[in-house]
Amino acid sequence: MKKKLMGFIFGTVFLTASFGNFGKLKADTTIEDIVPNLNVIRSLEDKEQVNMYKTVVNEKGYQNITLNFDETKKDQVKNGWTIKVYDENKKEIYKVDGIKAQFSTGNFSFAKDKIVYISVESATSGFLFMPKGVEYNLNFHTYSAEDYESEPNNKYMNANEIGTRSYIKGNLINSSDEDYYVFKTDDKGYTELLFEILDFEPDRIGNGWDIEIYDKNKSLLYKEENIKKDTKFPKLPLVKGQEIYIRIKAKGSLLYVVPEAVEYRLQASLIKTDKWELEDNGSFSKANKLKTTLSGNILNESDVDYFEFSAGKSGKYKISLNTGDNVDGEYRVEIFVKNKGKSVFQEQTKGDKNFIVKAKKGQKVWVKLSGVHGKSPIGNEYTLRYKAVKKKRVKNVNKGK
Repeated sequence: MKKKLMGFIFGTVFLTASFGNFGKLKADTTIEDIVPNLNVIRSLEDKEQVNMYKTVVNEKGYQNITLNFDETKKDQVKNGWTIKVYDENKKEIYKVDGIKAQFSTGNFSFAKDKIVYISVESATSGFLFMPKGVEYNLNFHTYSAEDYESEPNNKYMNANEIGTRSYIKGNLINSSDEDYYVFKTDDKGYTELLFEILDFEPDRIGNGWDIEIYDKNKSLLYKEENIKKDTKFPKLPLVKGQEIYIRIKAKGSLLYVVPEAVEYRLQASLIKTDKWELEDNGSFSKANKLKTTLSGNILNESDVDYFEFSAGKSGKYKISLNTGDNVDGEYRVEIFVKNKGKSVFQEQTKGDKNFIVKAKKGQKVWVKLSGVHGKSPIGNEYTLRYKAVKKKRVKNVNKGK
């Protein structure tokens, strides 16, 4: 058997996954204990019969469930079986109706030692259309893996940690499932996040994923909606020791088709550099030191970047903003000299721009960059630099000779 079982094997299955109506396992239901990775051969003899199983995850990694049967009995399967999966609190988290072919669920990611309940019942209430007496082979498979999410991770406090220069795999098992991850920087520089869709099948992706990135204070840094392809996120400039939270969820409406049981990989890489801004630099007191040239980006509508430098000598200084090519949005540039309360320049620009300011030796100069509300250049990289303007030499011409 392949290590990864995603979707269906040896045929197609008609799904009616009504995940919006989760149920609770009845308290008086008879439950049979089963062992992971061992086949259970049973059948249904009555339309009201429910075969309920209880198992315990035996290793860290991921799991899936297969239901197979003798192909020669296919005509007797009728409308097939229904599989339901419940968590340790006996809450229904997964349901597939009308299984009439060899079947495999998507991957689950229950933590080691978690209890899982599985039920098999007729997909129809009519006696004539149930798979009466057809033996099925049920198996709860577990796979060892260090790089897979561990449920439950649907809250900040349960966020799975992603190691520096590492990745983690996961999937949304139903429309209300959410996955939280935390990434901690171990050096200064910027973090790159890459979201990849594994075993890409357009029909199963629907309207895609929404991904949100939050800082350590749970304030939104950046978001991307309706992700339907591999996506590289804007660079996230963070100081050493800072952490970010990544929230992955399905498009949040019943009108959307969500990517249930579609496996993804989230990769995080820290790029060491002293040429990038470092968040949080959203105030005068937290302004980054501008040493010749720094790069940065505006991550959301409320993101503001402050920079400062001290005049090495009295004179003029040229401050240059390079916005790159094809900028979709506008920057607001404000420049202050000595006085934080009054700007000497305040301008909006979409393209490259130079500013000339005067400053006396030792005076501080601040540059405030932000987006224009409603048309901010979110995610666009810019560079900011300054240099002293050299005085033009005036030739001394002796006209009397």
